[in-house]
Amino acid sequence: MLAGLFRQSSVNAGGQERSIDDVRSDTGTGSTTSNVTFVESTHGRMRRQQRGIDKKDLQRAKKYGARADGHPRRNGDTTGLYTYKDIVYIVNDVTGEEVTSYAVPVTLGPVPVTSSIMALHRKAEQRIRDDLDSWTSNTVLVVDASGSMKKADVWGTRTRLGAVWLSIALDFVAHRLESGEGRSTDVVSIVTLEDNPRLIVREQPLTWILYNQLVNIYMSKSVEPRGHGPFIPSLSIADDLLGRNSNASCAMGLMFLSDGKPSDRGVDERSVWETRIVKRVGDIARRHRRRLTFTAVGIGDLDNFDMLQRMVDEATDFGAKASFSLPSMSSSSLGETFTSVATSVSETQTELKDPVSGKQKRVKEVLMESKREASKEITEISTDKFWIYRLDQVKRTVYKEWFDEGRMHKAYERVPLESPEASFVAFCKEPFGEGAERLAYRFFEVGNDRQTIVGKPLVAKESRMMWESRAGETERKSFVRTFCSTQQLARRLATEFNRRLDSLRRVDKDTPRVRFLDCSVYELDDKVGGTSSVLVEEKIDHFQWTKWNANNGYVQGKVAPKYNDDSLRAAMHKLTLVEMDMIEEGSEEEDEEEEEENEEEGKESSKWIRCDKDTAKLFTPFEVAQAFSHYSYLASGKKRLVCDLQGMHDSERKELVFSDPVIHYHNPGRQGRQNVHGSTDRGRKGMAMFFDTHHEHCGHLCKLVNRGFRRRYDHRRREPRNAATSTQEAA
Repeated sequence: MLAGLFRQSSVNAGGQERSIDDVRSDTGTGSTTSNVTFVESTHGRMRRQQRGIDKKDLQRAKKYGARADGHPRRNGDTTGLYTYKDIVYIVNDVTGEEVTSYAVPVTLGPVPVTSSIMALHRKAEQRIRDDLDSWTSNTVLVVDASGSMKKADVWGTRTRLGAVWLSIALDFVAHRLESGEGRSTDVVSIVTLEDNPRLIVREQPLTWILYNQLVNIYMSKSVEPRGHGPFIPSLSIADDLLGRNSNASCAMGLMFLSDGKPSDRGVDERSVWETRIVKRVGDIARRHRRRLTFTAVGIGDLDNFDMLQRMVDEATDFGAKASFSLPSMSSSSLGETFTSVATSVSETQTELKDPVSGKQKRVKEVLMESKREASKEITEISTDKFWIYRLDQVKRTVYKEWFDEGRMHKAYERVPLESPEASFVAFCKEPFGEGAERLAYRFFEVGNDRQTIVGKPLVAKESRMMWESRAGETERKSFVRTFCSTQQLARRLATEFNRRLDSLRRVDKDTPRVRFLDCSVYELDDKVGGTSSVLVEEKIDHFQWTKWNANNGYVQGKVAPKYNDDSLRAAMHKLTLVEMDMIEEGSEEEDEEEEEENEEEGKESSKWIRCDKDTAKLFTPFEVAQAFSHYSYLASGKKRLVCDLQGMHDSERKELVFSDPVIHYHNPGRQGRQNVHGSTDRGRKGMAMFFDTHHEHCGHLCKLVNRGFRRRYDHRRREPRNAATSTQEAA
């Protein structure tokens, strides 16, 4: 269906591909071309520099290009239009002076619309109006249509605004429809950024009809750049559009494109208007939080896009997935930005979908506390920001496991509060953090004056999802306890891993060990709201927060991989080889030789200094984190893999402190068990994603800590008898 719709990949300027004929004309016939003369002009030279067009390109155009009559100059001089290699050059026929040059604009045609396509579109429009719960995404695009957007400095289109319409049509709409990422339940609105903002597209379904509307806008130039570009009027309309649908299971997107600074005017000073703009973005992010993808895009050659960056920082502070993009001056580069936004919205949709039932999950509608506010140190509790619970309203339990007569037993045991001086607990009314599964709140134990904080700062975590069942607290308690037991299992594997490090003479004693935060369950009894259960653990300084890997194959410092059917199939095949031990881990003898051979090469990819190059190596936090995930897979009999390793590196205590782990579970003998460790548990697929990217980082430490596991898996696949394996069998 998209045949003939994609950009022309012209050509020879600005780093684009050039044909062998171009190269020949530069060499074999170059002297002839250079004899073609013209008079350079300041304006023409500036345009060529903006668009990456070489002087020789213009000379070749006059020699080899097709000529047509152009519009006369104001003084009556005739002009000639020379088209060559998809570039147009305009020259004054009388004086020989260059006027301007530009790439031939990409031409788009509409998609043929059948009666059935039109009927489906109208049905989708009706559903959008009548059933807000049917929306799977709601994206608002704010497009700068101020006068400066008429500049002709974007490769592939005549104006900046034309490049935007082209990218929306091809990369935000057509690409999503063709790839299957978009559907008619995805809702799109487009607002202009100008003195009197226009609602160009209002809550339209993502269909080929919408694509044709955008093609018409692009080809007809019906939206002409004009006037100034104040931010607040357009942001207000965008805010209303995003807030009209209160469906909390709908992914949200806000893309804000501008080529300059805000031109908001009034009696107040400029700094006051800028503060209002930033606050407006913060208010939007505070309501929609992690569901919102906010992208600010700078277009053009402005030296300072400080306001757009401030908007992004504010959205990030309130939990939105926010980013600033400054694409190069080509329609293809701008298109990549739109594709990235579409991908982020799709990822949020996936996050909000139950992996088993396929239904959309509804998140809790709470306002977010800014990370900046949450990071402030406080010594006293205010009832304006915190709920206060008496000691008799609080029940604290911890998860216990023990072996008895060869069997694993587990139970929750009631224990006192963390601090013996505590008489109350304080629970912040607004979360400061949000993950795929949980909301995080500030939490304190408080003295008998109901104000003084006793003990260390804590974090309370609960599910971010709404429960459909009436037995909400039963499900909430089950959710909290599942994650508590998951974290405790990860703690035991971490203990075994540390013992393994301690036993290896080749690992320096200052190599960081790993630790997962201890957690407990607090049951809070509220006469009005009923009983609620939350997971409570020590608070980590979020300014030191690091994410070393994730449950989708992401590795720190790399772009998260995007899997399609083919790449996922290849990753699953690679995992099969790992399961069958066909990917060699290497023998001890090989490892010893390899250590000696690479002693001078610094194989551990670290700037850390080796304390003793003859006996021990100091490994980086990154290497330790990746090796632990690999170790957890083998130590659990290839049935579990701990990942999504995030937390902080405590350099003083020489340890990595982790929180919120994900454990992928897969047992070939119990295929029916899915999401054993919550909805982030992707099972065998998650394991495949990990090993698909891990091979690039499976270094020397992985080999050291995982030695011997292959010998434990003989032809009978006998599993190692250790605490972790026994625990996973009991589960």
